[in-house]
Amino acid sequence: MTDTTVKLEKALEHLNPTYLEIQDDSALHAGHAGNMGGGHYTITIVSELFEGLSIIKRHRLVYDAAKILLEKEIHALSINAKVPSEFKNNK
Repeated sequence: MTDTTVKLEKALEHLNPTYLEIQDDSALHAGHAGNMGGGHYTITIVSELFEGLSIIKRHRLVYDAAKILLEKEIHALSINAKVPSEFKNNK
């Protein structure tokens, strides 16, 4: 687990995830155009706080939580934000 992964996990704690998976995809994107530093991450987060929210609003909550990391440590963040009932149906 990288330092950024730990920081991202900590940043998302207040969303009370019942499931959180953080995948570091940085090695797949090393040296691509436009990347001025920072890693690439894919997260799957399941939270009851997402209930009744659109995908855009769910993503906004995640981006707001990770805001400080997105300034320098994270170049790209792919988000799968689910409520528990959606996650159980797709497992």
